[in-house]
Amino acid sequence: MSREAVVVGSGAAGSAAAWELARQGWDVTVLERGRNLRPGLGKRPSGRLGTEYGSDEVKGYRGFGFPDGDLEPYTTRTQAEASSGVARSAQGALGQLGAAVGGTSLHYNAKTPRFWKQDFSLLSDHGPIDGAQVADWPIGYDDLAPFYDLVERQVGVQGDRSAMPARTLEQSPRRRDFPMPPNPTGYAAGLLAQGARLVGMEPYPYPAAVNSEPRKGRPACNSCGMCSGFGCPINARGDALVSFLNPAMRTGRVRVIERAFVDRVETTRNGRRARAVRYRDVRGKVHRIPASTVVLAGSPINTARLLLMSANRAHPTGLGNRSDQVGRNMMFHNFTIAAAFFPFTVHPLRAQSTTLQIDDLVGPFTGPEISALGVPYLVGGIIQLGSGGPPINGAQLMAGFAGYGAAHKAAMRVGPHAGVAGSQLVHQDLPQAENRVDLDPDVTDFLGNPAARITYSPHRHEQAAATYLGAQMLAAHQATPESIGAIVLPFPLINQGITYTAHLAGTARMGEDPRTSVCASSGRLHDVDNVFVADASTFPTFPGFNPTLTIMANSIRIARGIADGSAV
Repeated sequence: MSREAVVVGSGAAGSAAAWELARQGWDVTVLERGRNLRPGLGKRPSGRLGTEYGSDEVKGYRGFGFPDGDLEPYTTRTQAEASSGVARSAQGALGQLGAAVGGTSLHYNAKTPRFWKQDFSLLSDHGPIDGAQVADWPIGYDDLAPFYDLVERQVGVQGDRSAMPARTLEQSPRRRDFPMPPNPTGYAAGLLAQGARLVGMEPYPYPAAVNSEPRKGRPACNSCGMCSGFGCPINARGDALVSFLNPAMRTGRVRVIERAFVDRVETTRNGRRARAVRYRDVRGKVHRIPASTVVLAGSPINTARLLLMSANRAHPTGLGNRSDQVGRNMMFHNFTIAAAFFPFTVHPLRAQSTTLQIDDLVGPFTGPEISALGVPYLVGGIIQLGSGGPPINGAQLMAGFAGYGAAHKAAMRVGPHAGVAGSQLVHQDLPQAENRVDLDPDVTDFLGNPAARITYSPHRHEQAAATYLGAQMLAAHQATPESIGAIVLPFPLINQGITYTAHLAGTARMGEDPRTSVCASSGRLHDVDNVFVADASTFPTFPGFNPTLTIMANSIRIARGIADGSAV
């Protein structure tokens, strides 16, 4: 096999794969549709890359670093709309899906918990759930453990093993402590932790890829609190660029082509091997890169879209889609939000945005109370304590009911930046065949390629979890000393469509049976010998944990298999 690869996408999966392949002596071309916002990329050590995208809310609201909803639209609909013949109910931008070199990791919150052992065997351990395609992973925790270790060292994860609950360590055992100690606990998170402990929960420092001390040429976090949804202006956060892509490019073996809109993986006549990757530049000019190995890492939406757009005579329904599984089992993380109110300022932005985690609601939960909610068992997720909203967002929220002027100033004194401490529960999202990505028959992007159409509705499992677990979150917040009230917003109950899109998975699930999966455990498409999927598209299920650490670890595992020839 030629030691060359084309990687489509430069986010968490693509950058990690390029880094590992370069370490193994491969030459890699990375194709990215977005712009490079780090002017020093590939030229400077990690700590001095600079950035054009920091904690700037105005740039954020202008879609800086995100796809333009007019030029690169997504379309969406619910399952009910799809069944009644509605082609789409919305068109435009979609959530927090980044389009820049580094992908969504440019503005992720750097939360890096490990998945648990139980997350890889949901079907075997607990059985099926009607209406969901529950499946076991073809790999287990032990297969990812050495890659978890590697990624934590490379990106720089802070944490405290000694403070982790016994069950957490049993389900996600660690051979060594974290590379760095945790940042100090934010004041808002510390207040909520008091209430959580009073109801029997065990908060502990959140594992996060944020420097708590200078490391690898990057400074320690300055606790600006503007983590979620924004770039880090000082590169204290271990994103895909500073941790993987920059060191990979500095080997001289990796090149990145930005503003490359990939629209086809071309195959040999019999369809068994890819021979080239085709892309267009912003002017529409067509380019082809010969490909001996192709790694797809463009996110679950865009990986599925590319596979479907690559249909040819040998693959009439899309590349690797003989099973009709490409695009199916699209999963999002829904969130339940809770907040407690205080008669004094809690300074939610004077710390790393999230500093504590609670695992008590991960589950699984069984029994008559769960059965009454319409599911045989319920799997929850982690609670994240301490997030505060950005200032302009808070000002807009206050203006909605207070207007502007003196009333607005008064509202801001008691608003999100004063007396509100928040938390969120990450929900496991069960795979459903009808939650899917396909090609919109009518809507195209600015180059004439069909837009990705997302059909999605939460399963009753997610709705049951919002009911059952949301009540426990509310009780913990109500128990917080000095709190004057609390609320809970269970989004899976409020909105039957897409409610949050920062985390996504599925659409090209891995498995050993070609009839029910798209790729093998190695990431290789069942139907094409030299095309691999390395992003979260491969996840058969989507546990209630932030996925970036697992995405990076699994991508490196897949890349190593490609490099050493064991990927079959």
